[in-house]
Amino acid sequence: MIGIILGFCCALAFGVNAIVTRRGVLRASSNYVANISIFSGIPFFFFAAAVTGDIYQIDQYPWQTYFYLALSGVIHFAFGRTWSYKSIQLIGATRAYVATSLYPVVSIGLAMIVLKETVRPLGMLGILFSLAGPFLTVMKEKTVPNGIQSTLGLERKELDRHTLYLGMLYGVGGAIFWGSSFIFIKLGLESGGAPVAGTLIAYSAASVAISPPLFLNRESKRELFKKDQRALLLALTAGLTSNVAQLLRYLALACGSVIVVTILIRTSPLWVLLFSFLFNREYESFSRWVLLGNSLLVAGTLLILIS
Repeated sequence: MIGIILGFCCALAFGVNAIVTRRGVLRASSNYVANISIFSGIPFFFFAAAVTGDIYQIDQYPWQTYFYLALSGVIHFAFGRTWSYKSIQLIGATRAYVATSLYPVVSIGLAMIVLKETVRPLGMLGILFSLAGPFLTVMKEKTVPNGIQSTLGLERKELDRHTLYLGMLYGVGGAIFWGSSFIFIKLGLESGGAPVAGTLIAYSAASVAISPPLFLNRESKRELFKKDQRALLLALTAGLTSNVAQLLRYLALACGSVIVVTILIRTSPLWVLLFSFLFNREYESFSRWVLLGNSLLVAGTLLILIS
């Protein structure tokens, strides 16, 4: 029961994160919001590792553990989060989640190649369902003529086809980064790492990776130190909700059935739709193709999990 509750709360946290991120990228660049959220992960998971006691064994891991977990952090946070936030900024959370939530398909594909795992026919059907979601959204979503998007602004739900393609491309890229990072997370944990301390290592590595381009680029550095308090608050909230969701995922998997918990967590696109409708309705698309794309994504994930 505890695992079910934690899994449910994790899905809610990811849903809240999506709408907060959408609000944040309307006031600042996606890089700004992503960078602040990544930096916020270090103190959050340092405190969490101290509470769980993982922090006291963090210096005893073999070098392979540090390597795999650090690599997973760079791929998952420095690249995956930056690309997914860019997708949300360009096309909104309801459209972006159709693409970014493909990461389980990427993980399965890499697991088949790297870890020699197999997928049953029902799982293959689930993969096809999941892939159909973003394809339908790209091909059928209503757009305005090219060139009008620049006059409408990114805060509007209307967008031209070029922006739709670009946003979905960033979303799929984010899914590829997220999905591939799970292989290194698994290798890092199997080589001796603990989940909470491992996340701290991952966030620390990601922070190191994003620091040179952030502090060496004059425009990025100016935005980092001169953005208004509202933008900073939204970026910090985006980081906090993401950190809470990540922590709840680890706790849920530790306390409950992997299949049940994963199914609950994979309902996050539905919560994104609900929360976006309640709080970001004027900024998001709720066309039948977006709704169908998200539904196919959830159905495909469920087929994969029960196969």
